[in-house]
Amino acid sequence: MEGKQRKGKLVTKMKKLRRDELIELPDSVLLHIMKFMDTKYAIQTCVLSKRWKNLWKSLTNLTFNSSHFSTLNKFTKFVSFVLSNRDDSISLLDLDFKRHGSVEPKFLNRLIKYVVLHNVQHLTIDAKLSFRANFEFPSFIFNCQFLSSLKLCIKGVASMKMLPKSLQLPALKILHLEYFTFTACDNDLAEPFSSCYMLSSLVMGHCSLHNDAKRLSISNSKLSSLTILSSFEGRVRDTSLSTPNLVSLTIMGYSNQQLSSTCNLSFLEEVNIHVVRNTDFVTIISWLQMFANVKTMTLSSSTLEILLKDLSNPGLVKSQPPSFARLESLKVEMKQYSRISDKNKKLTSQYLLQNSPFDTIDIINY
Repeated sequence: MEGKQRKGKLVTKMKKLRRDELIELPDSVLLHIMKFMDTKYAIQTCVLSKRWKNLWKSLTNLTFNSSHFSTLNKFTKFVSFVLSNRDDSISLLDLDFKRHGSVEPKFLNRLIKYVVLHNVQHLTIDAKLSFRANFEFPSFIFNCQFLSSLKLCIKGVASMKMLPKSLQLPALKILHLEYFTFTACDNDLAEPFSSCYMLSSLVMGHCSLHNDAKRLSISNSKLSSLTILSSFEGRVRDTSLSTPNLVSLTIMGYSNQQLSSTCNLSFLEEVNIHVVRNTDFVTIISWLQMFANVKTMTLSSSTLEILLKDLSNPGLVKSQPPSFARLESLKVEMKQYSRISDKNKKLTSQYLLQNSPFDTIDIINY
């Protein structure tokens, strides 16, 4: 019994020593640890010591997620509290805001205004916008001089999320836009990215063209990675690439858009195509004909099934087969429920690779 008591006291003493060691850590170390935490839990951590009481006010990274709150109202109040009481003399480098439910335009406007005023470098907003007549998405976020990465996934009425004709984001390297509407600048052409001189990665999902725009031009000499996500909600049907340094291209979703290029994409190394059944054979082949310089290509099983519909009826195939002069690898990601026979896999392989030094498709089952 006496031995157990002695052991219990030792454990208690060790815990106290560890707690004291943690409390004595420099503020800079504590802030570094807390920047990886959700802001709610970072503030709760500050309750553990009187010295930490106001430490959260100096956080340079803020992460807000409504899933950590019992109601959306409590979440909104918490975000407002943090923004109102944070030390404004401290730079805010990173803000990540995710709300599972509708957000009031007035609140979103305030959040974005705070971000711009505090020169945030990395911003993520994932939310659904409540409908309010005559509301205009705060365009000043697209004139921010300090933003290095920007991810905006804003569901809601398309007319409330009109992008300016040109995005003036000189420091931006990473851009992810979902559910936005592009407007035309000249000749029915929308060309929003040409002034983002540092842009290297672009993800564009479920976006639309405003009535005055007929075509979208992705024009950027620095861009190396492009992902296009399409859905029934998207209304971009004609996209032109002017991206001479593009290295990686991914096309996903319900996509039947016409894709063209003003350059030969000579640096293109990787292409991924994961489209579903409403895309047609001619569209996919027209894309592949653009990718003559690709080294590695991955197709989904659904993409292969679309090609097989026409390849199984040779009389329907009128498009010239693509030519891949530098191809080193062609992979097909085959889902478990896919019923593509070995014979049809071979048929597709022979068609796609007849003008290529590479003659084998690698099947990846998952």
